[in-house]
Amino acid sequence: MFNEVALHLMANRIGPLYDMDSLRQRLGVDVASIDTDVQRGAILEVTTSDDHRLYPAFQLDGGGQALLPELPRVLAALDPRRMDSWGDAIWLREVRAELGGRSPAQALRDGDADDVVALARQAGALFAP
Repeated sequence: MFNEVALHLMANRIGPLYDMDSLRQRLGVDVASIDTDVQRGAILEVTTSDDHRLYPAFQLDGGGQALLPELPRVLAALDPRRMDSWGDAIWLREVRAELGGRSPAQALRDGDADDVVALARQAGALFAP
């Protein structure tokens, strides 16, 4: 069983999480489609210590259908080796002064992908080998 306390603490920072079945139903797609979107960076997947695959809800719009625009570009700049998906989720949710007090996720929804990618590139450079 995954560590409930750690999951609760992380969920407080990134918001609600979907499991695979919930996300599949919400998007109206099959598991293979979700796996493909995860591989290409269109859907951010976080994994618990006991390999439960979860999906931060903030990456879907209010209607639960549209994914974050330009997420693959952002993740490629922020974490190209996909080493820290939990950290990526936190980064996407935290409000940034550089984005006018918006989170990167909100800035993507507002159409400011280039600003988010530039900021992601700066953050990613801090962790590059």
